[in-house]
Amino acid sequence: MKTILQKALSILRAFLFLLPALTALLLYGILPHFPEFTEYVFSRGIFRLISVPLGMLSSLFPFSLTEVAAVAALPVLIWLIVRLVRKMKTAPSRARLAAKVGQAAGWVLSTAFLLYMVLHGLNFYRLPVSDLMGLDTSPKSAEYLQAVCIDLATKASAAREKVPKDGEGNVLSNGSNTDVLWNAGKGYEALENKYPFLWGAVKRGKPVHLSHWWSYTGITGMYFPFFAEANVNVDQPVFDIPATAAHELAHTRGFAREDECNFFACLACFHHPCADYQYSGYLMAYVYCANALYAYDQDLWLATREYCSDGMKADLKQRNDYWEQFEGQVQEISDSINNSFIEIQGDNDGVLSYDRVVELLLAYYEKEGLV
Repeated sequence: MKTILQKALSILRAFLFLLPALTALLLYGILPHFPEFTEYVFSRGIFRLISVPLGMLSSLFPFSLTEVAAVAALPVLIWLIVRLVRKMKTAPSRARLAAKVGQAAGWVLSTAFLLYMVLHGLNFYRLPVSDLMGLDTSPKSAEYLQAVCIDLATKASAAREKVPKDGEGNVLSNGSNTDVLWNAGKGYEALENKYPFLWGAVKRGKPVHLSHWWSYTGITGMYFPFFAEANVNVDQPVFDIPATAAHELAHTRGFAREDECNFFACLACFHHPCADYQYSGYLMAYVYCANALYAYDQDLWLATREYCSDGMKADLKQRNDYWEQFEGQVQEISDSINNSFIEIQGDNDGVLSYDRVVELLLAYYEKEGLV
């Protein structure tokens, strides 16, 4: 009996590394059914206890820790493989060494999975933004959508007049990329009194130096939860950089769904004191709403174009021209991976969830009586 018990304990210890992953899977299966519990225990509790000091620490570095880790990953992996091969040649028992290495790798991956869920994944299951803000997301009329589009186009055109431009009227960056991204949190600061759940310790975005190559994936920004870091593609048109930074900062505040982060990016830019952020947010919101209106009624959409300045139209063309040069298999694979990842988190619409930001914008406009 003792021998059987010892064997059982030995097997249990051998697979103990699975415990963090199993815990994460258990949370993944249970928490979607209890959004209020997730909201107040995880998103406003455990997530903040870990991410706030982590974000404050990573914010001390002006460069992207995520980019450094990504660049260093390949040589480190090669070094580990070479070292393992050398040890395997001289090890008394290769099977025992392989088992130890497997357990160590298992602990790393299993723990990383649990940390990911706590630092980001579980935020998919918190209360929806419409509940937190008291927004009525019921369908609105096409005429109301058109009115919102006109207001957004008017405000975007007005904000564009205040941003720096070159001699040909092209939008210029309001300082260096670091300067622009340093101000990313100011829009959220303006919203925190009314919506305290938008408070966050991370106030800046991080520029990615390999942004041009990153554009081949079609990705404009990325939140890396292990550093609580908002990374921004700074090779994209300058007028899109502020809204991207605001989007990634929404993730640092405990929001995981892409449609909600796009919505918060718009709001943060609307309330930002700097014109470049205002223009970026209004332009982003107009594109979402105008695309939705175009799909419903092209005549109503065409009427909104009259409120877009020539400069605004030129910027939209510049954006299209920029991303066209990166179209190809890499971007298709990236979109497929991104879509699958979002669906795994419980968002069945995948990347199409980005378009649902329109519902939130219309509901916000209605609540605030903006049109």
